[in-house]
Amino acid sequence: MSREWIGRLGAARVMPIVSVGDVDAATALVDDLVAGGAEAIEILLRSPRAPEVLRLCRRRHPEVLLAAGTVINAAGVGLAVEAGADVMISPGLTPALAAAALSSPLPLVPGVQTAGDVMLAAEYGLDVLKFYPAEPNDAATILKDYANVFPGTLFVPTGGIGEAALPKYASLRNVLAVGGSWLHAGLLPGATRPAALSRNMSEARRLLGAAVAGDGL
Repeated sequence: MSREWIGRLGAARVMPIVSVGDVDAATALVDDLVAGGAEAIEILLRSPRAPEVLRLCRRRHPEVLLAAGTVINAAGVGLAVEAGADVMISPGLTPALAAAALSSPLPLVPGVQTAGDVMLAAEYGLDVLKFYPAEPNDAATILKDYANVFPGTLFVPTGGIGEAALPKYASLRNVLAVGGSWLHAGLLPGATRPAALSRNMSEARRLLGAAVAGDGL
């Protein structure tokens, strides 16, 4: 399985997370995020029509790294593959999910919190992990420690992160990218939204600093 996606996510540094209610509204938000400079976007598979949005966005934005989020079982793996995702993201990891993911053509980024979670993921050969939920669990402090304990592992913290929290992650060499919905929270659809998103993306990247060289893992 190619690991090129790791370098792409590390170069993006920021991954907006999109929840799907209305198909048109979610697709328009992804369009505006791309116009605003997003290079990686996670679309949550939490609603029946989310795979449709992922399929539409795959056709509309072939250059963007698209992640299928909230993949929690074999059925979710199938939906992610069929919809054209580049990568799957899960809030956790189970043996059944690992088996389904490892037999699929897509990489999995499972959610972890504890050292035991990281070690379990390593047993399945998974070394790019989502730390979730990040802010309620003081992820930056934990990940600073994990950089020494698990030097071959990269993390994508998500959950409760806002712009003010980004400097905490900037200095962590094991943080590949940061995900969240703060980038588009409160921005209404319209002609001015892409410009506002562009400003938010630029500021987030400035606060996070240079890309992590993740493709050498």
